[in-house]
Amino acid sequence: MSSISRFLPLERSLKGEPSVNPRRQLAALETPQYFVPLPNPLPESLERKVTNFTPTHSLSVHILPAAFPRAQSTYGGLEIPSPEYFGGSDSKAKARKRQWLIDTTETMSSHKREAESRFPDPSVPLKVSPECLWSTAIRIRRKKFTLTEGKKSLTLVALHANGFHKEIWEPTFRHLLEQTEHDESPVRIEEIWSLDATNHGDAAILNAKHLPNLPDRADYGRDLANFLINFLPAGEISFGHDLPLELVRVPPAISTDRVKRGFGDRTVVGIGHSLGGDAITVCGLSYPKLFTRSAIILLETTLFPVSNNTSKLKPEILVATLGRRSSWKSREEAKGALLKSPLFQAFQQDAFEVYLDHGLWCNPTTGQVHLKCDPISETGEFAEHRTMNEGWELLPTLDDNIALHWIMGGTEEASRLVGGSKNARITVWRRQTNTSNVRVAGGGHLVVQEKPLEVGNEIALFLSSKFGHERIEHQNFSKL
Repeated sequence: MSSISRFLPLERSLKGEPSVNPRRQLAALETPQYFVPLPNPLPESLERKVTNFTPTHSLSVHILPAAFPRAQSTYGGLEIPSPEYFGGSDSKAKARKRQWLIDTTETMSSHKREAESRFPDPSVPLKVSPECLWSTAIRIRRKKFTLTEGKKSLTLVALHANGFHKEIWEPTFRHLLEQTEHDESPVRIEEIWSLDATNHGDAAILNAKHLPNLPDRADYGRDLANFLINFLPAGEISFGHDLPLELVRVPPAISTDRVKRGFGDRTVVGIGHSLGGDAITVCGLSYPKLFTRSAIILLETTLFPVSNNTSKLKPEILVATLGRRSSWKSREEAKGALLKSPLFQAFQQDAFEVYLDHGLWCNPTTGQVHLKCDPISETGEFAEHRTMNEGWELLPTLDDNIALHWIMGGTEEASRLVGGSKNARITVWRRQTNTSNVRVAGGGHLVVQEKPLEVGNEIALFLSSKFGHERIEHQNFSKL
């Protein structure tokens, strides 16, 4: 029996969802004057190099300025009290802590609504930071660049889910490369880039106290646009070569040309999971030329209509996220504690090890081990609706020249965040042309972590189908 199923097309169009008057263009990318000071020394994780990520590809880590400016937000003043603050660990203390979590998440949600308002309440201390944050990325590149006749050369760029990091894709990409390196494969993957959100992974360590309390996930889409337009090196510089730790801004003329015409030296495929899928969607809507005649692959996005904004699940997610444990005495203690959770028990072993290896950092002063993405940052990402509503509403307007492929979890639980499988089916078919989808059996919302090999296989199958067909058409055309 096949492990793959699909959401069937809708029999009729659906109406009745109110408009959110969406932002139809992401905020402009400006050149910053001031930057968040980098720590000295830099975290050791930025020095990571893997010569043999696979037999054909190596891995390195890079930094670059993030999109500037960011959306307005409150800053600072949010700290999760110690157990002593609530009076210990008895039932009354637990009740006091839960009430604090409820009150705090309600305040965060209220402040987020004000930040998104045209006329915010002046009593809410909102501001736009003058400092540019940092983005961090891993780069997986072919060690030896050679043109291969009959193979489509691709550059992949990936964004992760809330609470994770750029490295979480590594088990999937290792399997994907294994699937596409055989002689019969019509595609050849030259580079894969995976970007941290600015409050996740290594970026969270660099940006630290300068992070907003209430991020706008559209800014993660702007980070991707900023990378592709302003910092992705030209192929002649990049392919087959090492790059410096800090990426260099490309000349303005190249940036302008990429916005107007896309890439002349590479084909870019966007891949995004959950938060990352939402971000890639709004990036593709605003900058379609970056992906024209190519593809976007979306995995378990959290795009949903306005009618799902009042979901009773959302407040519980906020409280549970803000209240999660985020520090331990050692990595071994962290591993044991995390494995008590059904969420982490469902992870494929390699994915769980990658989460541990790259999602934790050790405070040299205290010796404590902490999550790189702390509960405040993760909760802040969950506190908004606007980008999810906007992406959902605008999906039908995504350029038809961009192939859209969905990889969804096959369980009912997978769609809880968007209101169930019925809503997921509607979302998948919001844009009905040049669209396809698969559902991975046994995969939940965190399908990348639970089924990385199956996801890698599905990405390989889609790329081979999409670009293998294109290659055949091109070859036939060239013979006429």
